[in-house]
Amino acid sequence: MNLIERLMKDLGVTRQQAEGGAGLLLGFAQRQLGCEPFVAVADSIPAISDIIGKAPRGEIAVPQPVRAYLSRLFGGVGCLYVLVEAFGRLGLEELQLRKFVEVLLRYFREKGGERVGESLGGAFR
Repeated sequence: MNLIERLMKDLGVTRQQAEGGAGLLLGFAQRQLGCEPFVAVADSIPAISDIIGKAPRGEIAVPQPVRAYLSRLFGGVGCLYVLVEAFGRLGLEELQLRKFVEVLLRYFREKGGERVGESLGGAFR
């Protein structure tokens, strides 16, 4: 089962929502981790750039101190609040963002190993 199918099955979302949500999160992770660290994540599944390309546009930039504060405040995924509006454009609620992250991390741990899962998880803190 590929990532999009897993999201659809586990979260009960449409293909468009799964692709858009995964694209938003993976694009965010790519920017947070930088090119080299993201290579191991990208190597874990095929066509990751296609998934990232399905993300709706409109994310806002947030300075690192603000991200760190929000991350502590919201249990480790506060930095993702910048994606809430884009998730809403997909017809997804704010609470589903954390569920997407959980499924995504579990999937990447299965496909790429614990090290890849930890690296990806670090992008969301």
